[in-house]
Amino acid sequence: MMNLRNKILITLFALGTIFWGCDSLIYDDLADCPQGVYVKFYSMTPCESDSTFIGSVASLTLFAFDENDKLVTSVTKENVTLSRDYEVLMPVSDGNYSFVAWTGIDGNFTKGTFTDGTTTKKDLMLTLKSASGVAANLEGTNVWQGESPVVFLPDPAEYASFYAYTAVRLREVTNRVELIVEFDKATMKDYDMDELNVEVSSGNGKMRIDGTMPLKQDVLVYPSAAPIFNDNVATWHYNLLDLTTGYDNKLHIYYTGNEAEGETVFNGDLIAMILLAAQNGQANLDCDNDFTVKVVIKDYCVECWTHFSCSIYVNDWLVHSYSTQLGF
Repeated sequence: MMNLRNKILITLFALGTIFWGCDSLIYDDLADCPQGVYVKFYSMTPCESDSTFIGSVASLTLFAFDENDKLVTSVTKENVTLSRDYEVLMPVSDGNYSFVAWTGIDGNFTKGTFTDGTTTKKDLMLTLKSASGVAANLEGTNVWQGESPVVFLPDPAEYASFYAYTAVRLREVTNRVELIVEFDKATMKDYDMDELNVEVSSGNGKMRIDGTMPLKQDVLVYPSAAPIFNDNVATWHYNLLDLTTGYDNKLHIYYTGNEAEGETVFNGDLIAMILLAAQNGQANLDCDNDFTVKVVIKDYCVECWTHFSCSIYVNDWLVHSYSTQLGF
């Protein structure tokens, strides 16, 4: 019985050393007491009233920045599930901290290099891989980014161990565009749908840690899945990085049925069309990541074959009508 009692006392003393060592006022030196912040992750756009949780992601990279926006530490985890209960403990202490998270970065990207005490939020986070000016195919890739509110941790020398809690609201920075091109049956009877070509391009292949993008990037052409042709309608599907004005976001439609080099049917700003739809409540770049762009092409001078007209729809709303003169 005495041996059992001694074992219990020894165990209690050991536990007391662990739990009281940084919390009891009888100890003078508390400066080395551990502290940290537990970080959770959720998504909620301005159009939603409640939070959602992303679920399984290929990767999670979490940065801790001090009040001067200098990197303190970072953690990367592979193949995690961002559920309501999932959290990461960041071992920071004594100061103001904000946390930036990126999820879903896969083999289509090259990540930047990060150095504690040197890296800032404005440093490069990722670069979309490309070959000969064509971007890697992002089909099935969903990338999210977000930042937490600032969290304060007190001086451990005065307050001992302290753990705070925060959450990062994630915003998806990948987008999907379904492009539908329709030939007007009444006026486009003699045109070959297979000779229609589409090119979507943008200078948005690099993103900083804070989610912004450097200007004057190389313009990349985005690949699509094989187009689907159905009578007088053709459909392309594109997966792109963040769609933001000022990054040479282009939609180019051209026809090669009469000249090998092709004749332009439409060449315009993809984002401008989406923004026009947004002004009329048909799209929202802060809430939507999936867009349907439909182009209806009509030959309005059938006898002379010299003019195309294009009606552009975004999410079923007529953005504008364009006319293109061709030199057949």
